[in-house]
Amino acid sequence: MNEQEWQACVNHVAGGEYPVPRGMISNYNDWRCRSTVGRALYWMDEVEAAMHVLATILDVEPDMEDAPEMGLSEAEHKVLCLRDIAEIVWKLARNEDAALNYLDQAYALSRAYKHPFRSASRGDMFYRRLAILREVGKEEQAVQEAEKMLELEAGNDGINPYRYFAYKFLAEHEHNNGDDEKAAQLFAEAFRYYPVSEAGERDLAKAAAAETAAGRYKAYVFCSTIQYKPWEELPPAIIRRDL
Repeated sequence: MNEQEWQACVNHVAGGEYPVPRGMISNYNDWRCRSTVGRALYWMDEVEAAMHVLATILDVEPDMEDAPEMGLSEAEHKVLCLRDIAEIVWKLARNEDAALNYLDQAYALSRAYKHPFRSASRGDMFYRRLAILREVGKEEQAVQEAEKMLELEAGNDGINPYRYFAYKFLAEHEHNNGDDEKAAQLFAEAFRYYPVSEAGERDLAKAAAAETAAGRYKAYVFCSTIQYKPWEELPPAIIRRDL
């Protein structure tokens, strides 16, 4: 994209309802600025402009050892860009193969990154793949992939986004088939791998105590919309006092 197009995108993001400081996003030569602008445009529903910017990042190879004390790592920037490109391709063109390809790249990159994620759950990339398969009528394939993920992650107890999203998808599958009893059981199992606070524990206890299976399932769905705690523990901030 040319300088005029880039500055128009920067101006739109910097002057929006939730403006991003221009100094953080104006350098086109820093691909992380393009990442921030592109994702902000997508959030603002400027889909075509977002795709125009995000497409400039497809060939970028992130530094997999980059792990800043604050802000997103290069790996996270790339993962989030691939995720949003997949969403755009799916929504605009309904291109299943392209959308799944971008999600698979995001999934592989998030799997390979050895440092904490500050943003989206790594398992979300896998879940989005299953959701697209369901939308195109390949739900049985998606179910098989979810079950395979549970086998792959067997023994990895504790907080585990891959197990959580696999169980969540299977719970939704049973609900769609009219079996809320099994769906609620699967959702309860999913939350064994979800990061919850004391408030989350109380919400889950209320969900488990609902009188009907449909009520339990609905309550678990509500709990799934709340991020009670970060998915991954972040290292403590280092505060310099010698400045």
